[in-house]
Amino acid sequence: MDLILIEKLMRLLENSALEELDVTQDGVRIRLAKSVRGAGPVGERAETPEMSAEAQIAEVLALPHENAGREHKVVAGLIGTFYRASAPDAAAFVEEGDRIEDGQTLGLLEAMKTFNPVEADCAGRITAILVADGASVEAGTPLFLIEKEA
Repeated sequence: MDLILIEKLMRLLENSALEELDVTQDGVRIRLAKSVRGAGPVGERAETPEMSAEAQIAEVLALPHENAGREHKVVAGLIGTFYRASAPDAAAFVEEGDRIEDGQTLGLLEAMKTFNPVEADCAGRITAILVADGASVEAGTPLFLIEKEA
């Protein structure tokens, strides 16, 4: 990861309602979190009015880099709540760095009390999980980045 990308991720986190951001790219993991020291009352954080946090993440991650041709985004197919595991006390379906197969379940989207699997549409390695467990997502929200197998 280059410093320009890290700086953009820092600004994105600062100007969003997200509390933390965790990205892995090319074997390098960057975890950014907002400090709670000196934080004002809830709701004082500025959200960029033009774009949601998810759209901003997608834009930053779309910048050209070494693996651009092999990187693939898995996006939400519908509006709902994203879950990384089948139950609160269960292990997550996948973690960053895991090798995955085409069709493998990566998470669940709950919509109208129905759990819909989020499946990989290619084989490769999970390089980033872009959405927190329990987060509300819209159709088209990037959920995972996969480095496709060559």
